[in-house]
Amino acid sequence: MPEGMVLVPAGEFVMGADDGGVDEAPAHRVRLSAFFIDRCEVAVAEFAAFVRATDGFDAVEGPWFRHSAEGCVDLLAHFEKRYGMSLAGFAAVAGTDDAERARRGRDAVRWRAAAAALRAMIRRESNSAAESAALPEAKTLLRDQARHPVRNVAWRDAAAFARWAGKRLPTEAEWEKAARGTDGRRYPWGGEWDVRRCRAGLDAEAGPSPIGSFPEGAGPYGGLDLAGNVWEWVADWYGESAYAGQDGAADPQGPAGLPDGRLPGPEPGANLLRSPQQGRESDTRKVVRGGCWAGGLAGQAAFNARASRRLWANPSYGQPDVGFRCVKDAK
Repeated sequence: MPEGMVLVPAGEFVMGADDGGVDEAPAHRVRLSAFFIDRCEVAVAEFAAFVRATDGFDAVEGPWFRHSAEGCVDLLAHFEKRYGMSLAGFAAVAGTDDAERARRGRDAVRWRAAAAALRAMIRRESNSAAESAALPEAKTLLRDQARHPVRNVAWRDAAAFARWAGKRLPTEAEWEKAARGTDGRRYPWGGEWDVRRCRAGLDAEAGPSPIGSFPEGAGPYGGLDLAGNVWEWVADWYGESAYAGQDGAADPQGPAGLPDGRLPGPEPGANLLRSPQQGRESDTRKVVRGGCWAGGLAGQAAFNARASRRLWANPSYGQPDVGFRCVKDAK
């Protein structure tokens, strides 16, 4: 058994629901190969280790450091090393040519954002990464945030982490089976809503809890936080009617996406998402699963935390309530 993962055995299960959102229907049987899935969501400290190990400071799309003092300190140190000075001495307009000036301008934006995020978290000014990391307030945050789920990561960031870890993102079907098992339960723990078993139904300002804080909400195979805490990226592109014709399928996947992030064309009968969202057409969507800590309207937390609930997000955006976990094939 890979460390930190649980086994989901091969076999059939009922995916989807006929009494949920229109895009959850029809309920249908699919068969999956065996796989391992992370017991918990990927944590801040794990993602920080990935960014350092891959020198991925420029490659990560999402502003994940906004909720990580460790990420902020690392990013400050990265730019200080690159330019041989602190942010206070950096002049974004300097450069030998247009390309260099453009890069320095991009670096300045990210550098300042990291400094501002860290300042907001520790409520103190500091002049360098080393000075920041030595502050008692920063040390406390580094310790307390280490086991929180990483968030504000774009879909490609999550996929890159998974590859680095020798894993991949789960398909929708894999994620759902891990959360509901083979008995058709609505929630990882059973058929009835119980807010005491997950981080859900709270004000938006409350934020997520450290991963694994609700062992009483474990899923049928031992996965934790499969309801609430943060939404989770999965591998599949979103399709409103993706379940049509999937009954009896083996290891199903969502609609095939194009390299530029679009689906091949409008889905027949798709009506929910035909208007542009966030400057991108509605077909440019990856699926997120599991709900998050925020409650919203009455009954929304219970609805979003259902194992069959489907939602989508633009893969280029890092959302403050979206994280991820990984899977690995069981040989």
